Amino acid sequence: MRSDPTAPSAPSAEAARGHRALPALRLDHVLHTGFGGDRTGPLRRAEHADLVDAWLVERWVEAGAPAQGAALAAIGSLGRRDLGPASDLDLVLLVDPERVGEREAAALAGALWYPIWDSGTSLDHAVRSPAQNEEVAHDDLRAAIALLDLRLLAGDGALVEDSQARVRRVWRTQARRRRTELIDLAEDRASRYAALAHSSEPNLKSDRGGLRDVTMIRALAGSWLADHDHVAVDRAAEVLLDARDALQAVTGRSGTRLGRPDQDAVAALCSVDDADDHLAHLAEASRTISWELHRGVRAAQAAAAPGGRATIGTGAERRPQLTRLEHGVVVQAGEISVDPRVEDPVRELAAVRHAAVTGLPLTDATLARLAADPPALPLTVAQRDVLVDALAGQHLADVYEALDVHGIVTAWIPAWEGVRNRPQRSPVHRFTVDRHQIETVLEAQALLPRVDRPDLLLVAALLHDLGKRAGARDHAREGAPLAREAALGLGFSDADAAIVADLVREHLTLVETATGRDPSDPATLAALLEAIGGDARRLELLRALTEADARAAGPAAWSTWRASLVDHLTDRARASLAGSLGGPQEFLAPQPAVERAVLEAVRRTGAAQVLYPAPTGEGHVSQICLGAPDAPGVFAAMARVLARHRIDVRSAVVSTIDGVAVDTWWVNGRPADLPHPTALRSALAREIARRTDPAARVLDVPPGAPARTSEEIPVVTLLPGASDGATVIQVNAANRPSLLADVAEMITAHRLNVRSAHVVTLGRRAVDVLYVTDAKGRELEAPVVGRLISALMDAASA
Repeated sequence: MRSDPTAPSAPSAEAARGHRALPALRLDHVLHTGFGGDRTGPLRRAEHADLVDAWLVERWVEAGAPAQGAALAAIGSLGRRDLGPASDLDLVLLVDPERVGEREAAALAGALWYPIWDSGTSLDHAVRSPAQNEEVAHDDLRAAIALLDLRLLAGDGALVEDSQARVRRVWRTQARRRRTELIDLAEDRASRYAALAHSSEPNLKSDRGGLRDVTMIRALAGSWLADHDHVAVDRAAEVLLDARDALQAVTGRSGTRLGRPDQDAVAALCSVDDADDHLAHLAEASRTISWELHRGVRAAQAAAAPGGRATIGTGAERRPQLTRLEHGVVVQAGEISVDPRVEDPVRELAAVRHAAVTGLPLTDATLARLAADPPALPLTVAQRDVLVDALAGQHLADVYEALDVHGIVTAWIPAWEGVRNRPQRSPVHRFTVDRHQIETVLEAQALLPRVDRPDLLLVAALLHDLGKRAGARDHAREGAPLAREAALGLGFSDADAAIVADLVREHLTLVETATGRDPSDPATLAALLEAIGGDARRLELLRALTEADARAAGPAAWSTWRASLVDHLTDRARASLAGSLGGPQEFLAPQPAVERAVLEAVRRTGAAQVLYPAPTGEGHVSQICLGAPDAPGVFAAMARVLARHRIDVRSAVVSTIDGVAVDTWWVNGRPADLPHPTALRSALAREIARRTDPAARVLDVPPGAPARTSEEIPVVTLLPGASDGATVIQVNAANRPSLLADVAEMITAHRLNVRSAHVVTLGRRAVDVLYVTDAKGRELEAPVVGRLISALMDAASA
């Protein structure tokens, strides 16, 4: 086969000999050369590839390779000339069997591979003829994709050109014939890997929207089934490659998982201010890649199955069936576009609505038109209503990704730019801030029948986290004015925009009050009623927004237990607003008969008692009633017993009746899964007997991991006004089995009492709200509060 004079040639032996310093270096030194300080970027990678090429050419020359019949070629990152400082090498030794025998080929391969192995560099290698490359590409689509990057390093260029031509021919033929397998391959990681854009510790290579997807996008283009926006993909790929290079330079390893300990250093090497900003840049690049892969797969499906769509006409006049809808929306070839001849102010928004409802994609031309000429703000009433209808569409997430990549959403909601692609450090969250808001809208769709203003619920869900911008201290309060302005821009009235702002400001109030306050305390209900301004409509909207927000965050943020607490407080608020609130209807109410039985048993025996009440309907939460003669440290002793038995506490109600401590605990698990009451009773008796012995109070449970980041440092907060009869303190700390016991012990050491405790676990953190009184049952004085908060910080850090 004749050589292509326009193809890049391999370094000559004479050029390689000019790098006299290279043979003295190990390959791992060469791989790291040029990637220190700020040396990342495409130019650095090209220079680096030249160094590695020259090193390999030296090995080729030293191995005494024949002038004809053999060639050394690269695939993978070296083949693409984008390898990083710790990248693996993928090499293929091509041989012509008629010119180079098996023994000669094996000797040449050994002479090439052993210096690489000796350097400690990972090597993926093969020895093949062009015909064997063709066979491999024919049998294995993954191998075919890798061989598309085949590039000559040294030797007989005709062999490489022959292999390239064979592989490309097979790839184009196979891609059309095996389109289903190819599409499955392109979408394979959707079920096996996380989305890079939403990961707090992304894998730059393997996650969805990562570097592997870039390879697939380019492979689809090479099949002639689909093309892509080369500028956008190349720019996004450079962002990921720069991060990979910086990561490998920082760690000295070939991994591509950007862990939290390395994120600040990697961001600095990439010239980004902080790790969160860098993650936002990575998310934006990843979303572009995911979108282009989605487009490529869609185009491949259409190109490979021309007869699969409804058509009209015959012969050369056959064309896809066209359907015209209202407002100038057109559906053709399974895509949504608009008729430019129809002048309708809701035309583009109607196309967006149809895409959100049906799942059909918007054409590139329609997206470009939306980006270039967005509707003027504020929207008209008609435009607003169409947009709200789109928010109710079940395919909203797919439409959002298309709009976001084209920068359309920020044109409709300017404040969106502040949260776009922002990472969430909370372990309960699964998505970036902007996508979480979209997921909240999707969750709110199921709750629309519960409210009388479903449009306000959808818009509040869309805007509720606008305050989560960089540097925000109280995102709910800071987001309220942003949400009001956004609602006005979307065409809502001043009154409706005010309701949306109120919902955004209070969107955490209901769940935090229900799970972190004593539901029997009148101050708890008063706080909720004040937050909603005594308005029943706001209460129902807030209840629905609370659930949608929590469900969108993830399974850890919304459980049956939390829902029950929220519903109980909501029911009390409804009754109060209706004027029918009676006495305190305690959700966390001990069963009187059980309390009496424990009280009588303690009086009769003078010893600790344990009783499991019958289940009351909450399948995964059980009650345990513990009783003992009251004395300082009894509550802490009870907490230690539960910690020693690995019992997770949800909440506790503490009471003293005629000198007997009768405490009811709500814990995770069914009664059948808990220790036998006799075992707990014996353990409690021992614990109470030894409660004044410091050595006996040491818990034999695994300690928590030391705090590594600011998010893991405990926060102890006074909640003024949360109760009329107790001082309420919140302990927010990294969760561990002994946390509540350690906190209770510290309160005992200060000769104080715990009236009730409410415990919530969110991911790796626990939020314990404690109602504390002095020895006489009164609120604490200010100096005591200061000392206690300092001591609880120490206890939570232990």
